[in-house]
Amino acid sequence: MLPKGEDWYLVMKRQRQIHRAAFIFILSLAMPVFPGLVKSPDRTAAGIRFYAEVTIAATGDIMVHSPQFKAQYQQKTGVYDFTNNFRFIKPYLLQADLALANLETTFGGEAIGYSGFPRFNTPDSLADALKDAGFGLIVTANNHTFDTGSNGVLRTIDVLRERGLQVIGTRKPEEEKSYIVKEINGIRIGFSAYTFETPRVSGKKTLNGIIIPPEHADLIDSFSYHNLEKEMLKIKGRIETMREEGAEFIVFYLHWGEEYQREPNRTQRKIASILANYGVDLIFGSHPHVLQPIEYVWSDDGSKAALVFFSLGNFLSNQRYELLKKEYTEDGAIVYVEIKKDLHTGGVFIANLTYLPTWVHKYAQKGRLVYEILPLNDTLGNFEYYNLLTGESIRRAVNSKRNTVNLLKKPPLPVEQRSRALSTAGTEDSEMTKPNR
Repeated sequence: MLPKGEDWYLVMKRQRQIHRAAFIFILSLAMPVFPGLVKSPDRTAAGIRFYAEVTIAATGDIMVHSPQFKAQYQQKTGVYDFTNNFRFIKPYLLQADLALANLETTFGGEAIGYSGFPRFNTPDSLADALKDAGFGLIVTANNHTFDTGSNGVLRTIDVLRERGLQVIGTRKPEEEKSYIVKEINGIRIGFSAYTFETPRVSGKKTLNGIIIPPEHADLIDSFSYHNLEKEMLKIKGRIETMREEGAEFIVFYLHWGEEYQREPNRTQRKIASILANYGVDLIFGSHPHVLQPIEYVWSDDGSKAALVFFSLGNFLSNQRYELLKKEYTEDGAIVYVEIKKDLHTGGVFIANLTYLPTWVHKYAQKGRLVYEILPLNDTLGNFEYYNLLTGESIRRAVNSKRNTVNLLKKPPLPVEQRSRALSTAGTEDSEMTKPNR
């Protein structure tokens, strides 16, 4: 017999809850890869907040080879202007609460001469362009950090800070910290960056084969592959310090791996596993100059998973197929990671991730080279607006997006994070790969 009265109401209510849960589950299976971050309501009708939320955007290497800075020189004004490099990508960076990138050059100053590979020295105005594009945090620890010596390390920090950009990976002698613990939208996040060292010479640290004076060696956060266990213990101390300073979520940006390899090597995987054991939540990688996969790397006891972007590739460079005979160096991405904090339990977790494929478009206009980073999701539907005016440029842009989509597969959220993300999911998608128009 059918229940009556209040019993009937309870049965129907229970059935509706079951149907709704089943619908959400089926919908999650049907969603396309990287559909965009799902923005969920974080308040009740009474205005009580359930969650704090932060979106971090990250990109790979920003390099300036000699043809690039020469192309940016404005003869009428006598200045270098890099703004146009980022003009198409700026709206996408501005959607994040914080955008960060690896600066793989130095600001050593005009007096010593601007230069590209193998020792980079770029006009200060690149820092203005980075700020204008929407970046807020710059990684300065990489194998080119010491290209213009100790003065270049210190001057690079000054140039970035003068533009209001924060720096991780290097510090000045009078400072204790080369990392930051930053509160964003009510979540305290620790950011740290390290680079691999080249083999030591007479016991002295080197980067790119350049000996770093012992008195300045600790100004750059680095690790040696040749004594990895000991080096990782040093990094463990950094993680513990950031936790003591209140970091609820830990982000590392690592310069590691092998150039032009689209798969992480054993050492990258080993480091990622060690950092997962230490409690790191999110790892961004650079140095290979090509994209590498995205994975969750679990701690040894299975209790912790770190989200790892093994390599974010080149965001801006002159590394072209016609020059290097290396595929994929023109391909890049902006990756978005949505972090949430449960304001009831205090738990902080990754709720979602997505990415935007990018491509460096290099072409000639009125006898000058032009470099522009293109957002490929929109570009391929509007060739003329994005200056794709030749069959070859269109072919390369289409191929670049295909390369990226075929490589980057969205890893499923760990079970406990998936349940929390589903419980906070709203009914509307907010497409992080669409600019605000």
